[in-house]
Amino acid sequence: MSNDLVKLAVIGAIMGALLLFGLLLYKPAEPVAVAPVAVAPAPETTIKEVTIVHTQSLELLDPVYSEKAVFQDDTLRVSFNASFVEEGFESRIPLWIHNVSGDVITILWDRCSIQLPGGNTVGILTEESLKYGTGPALSIASTCDLFDALIPVSEISWTDDGYDVTTGILDQGTFTVVLAVERAAACPHVPPCVETPPVLDECGEPVLPMPVKTCDCSAREVVYYTFRFIVR
Repeated sequence: MSNDLVKLAVIGAIMGALLLFGLLLYKPAEPVAVAPVAVAPAPETTIKEVTIVHTQSLELLDPVYSEKAVFQDDTLRVSFNASFVEEGFESRIPLWIHNVSGDVITILWDRCSIQLPGGNTVGILTEESLKYGTGPALSIASTCDLFDALIPVSEISWTDDGYDVTTGILDQGTFTVVLAVERAAACPHVPPCVETPPVLDECGEPVLPMPVKTCDCSAREVVYYTFRFIVR
């Protein structure tokens, strides 16, 4: 029994010596210096200008209804558009005319007109004529295009820098555009081409090897297209 106590005492002394030695060797770690991080200042709040997008559009009511204001027949395809400026709906109607016929067509600007929403009918001027003096009529070859804009003469004011166009007129109700178009008329002959017999000499032989066909399809006619619109 005494030997066991001596052994336990020896072991305890050794463990205590080791613990004391470990405490003497322990050295706390030095704190690590952390470099300061630069924080970018928050950007200043700026107020951006908001552009108002007009949701209104130009609709064709007659002679056919078209939400996109487009009309086509055997002579032309015409597409009308709305012109919005900061002040509102401008008294200016951009249009694109495509000649779908097989002949030349002529737009007779001096015979075109616009009936305003108030009921007054006025003549029109085109933007191209105001800028470049293109004249009262313009021809479009087959399969070709014309881009221009119609402006009621009553809605133009002249300035030192040129001209200004009113706003807030055409969107007050329905308005009507009359477009005058000159085109080839239907050939008056039935059949359209007449075959002339060949000219014979004294022996009965034809002077010309083939019969001659003559066609007189040069007749022209003026057609008035009436388009009724509304802005909504």
